[in-house]
Amino acid sequence: MATQDDSGVPFSVVHDQQQFRLVELPPEILALIDSPNASNAPILSVKSQAPPTTSSAPSSKPAYAVLCTPTQTYQLRQVQTSNSVFVTKCVLTSHGDSMPVPGVSAIATCPTTLELHPVAGTAIPYLKEALPLYDMADDDMVDAAGNGNSKSKVFSDVPLSDAQCELGWRELIAFEFAGSSFKPSAVTLLKLWKSINVAALAEGINLNKQFLTEDLLKAIDDEGFPVDLFYSLLSRLATDDHVGDTTWTSIDRRVTVSFVGRTLLASESSIQDLHTSVFVESWKDILPELWRDDAKLDAIKDLYILPTSTTISIKGGSDGFGEGSKAAGSASRKWHERFARARRR
Repeated sequence: MATQDDSGVPFSVVHDQQQFRLVELPPEILALIDSPNASNAPILSVKSQAPPTTSSAPSSKPAYAVLCTPTQTYQLRQVQTSNSVFVTKCVLTSHGDSMPVPGVSAIATCPTTLELHPVAGTAIPYLKEALPLYDMADDDMVDAAGNGNSKSKVFSDVPLSDAQCELGWRELIAFEFAGSSFKPSAVTLLKLWKSINVAALAEGINLNKQFLTEDLLKAIDDEGFPVDLFYSLLSRLATDDHVGDTTWTSIDRRVTVSFVGRTLLASESSIQDLHTSVFVESWKDILPELWRDDAKLDAIKDLYILPTSTTISIKGGSDGFGEGSKAAGSASRKWHERFARARRR
């Protein structure tokens, strides 16, 4: 052990240095750590992106590791220090028969520190990469190869906080089914929406007002849609005060009109010359009667292009949806039975 003879506090540097990494914590994380309510203290986690499975991985410079609170993400960056930084501990030192005196011993040298920088990213690119497509090709067949991963497992491989992952999950209308997690195709979403719209009309459920979610679920329970997909879609379309409410649903009219138009256009992206007027009329036909006049191109602004003066196409291919194997066609195979039941009432 090397020693320094000084009239001040004895200082020494141990030969076998320990390994430490210093982290400079921002005030937000310090506040969490110093929270007096230890029983409800949030969990901090270090996450990294899973190795890409295809060449279309969502970033050219992925963060190798991030520190996450439940709601915020911080990228870890290693910074070289300009000064010598020691980790020390108090020791008692003595020389020969002299009395031990308090001293300081350096047990580690830290030439670098880790800085935390907030990351305001979106989880959508990562989730698109991780989630297989769920495509209801027709009324009886489903094209879906599961990944065997639960929602929590998918989130654990996304280098963002759970809150940011949850926002992306909701935007994609992702769902769990049969031990896997999926993102639905535009065709599947369009079929589900058509079933919901027709069932609501047949069963007397007013989509302009708050309604019992279970009543609508029962009305489409013979259509073969995964229950979690149904709840995911309603959560995506719900007003802010009903997001996460599985008992009652209140649909946001503006959000829903835009969603239906975007989904319809994405599901028909294989049509080369889709006439704008035909598209708008089809859009109106799958909205509640009181919402028909809301079907205007302004409602899907920045989501479409006009290849010619009379045709329309989805901007950027499929707008984040998988197109699916074929056009959606009819919403379900038992519309006429629902209307028959409604008429008998």
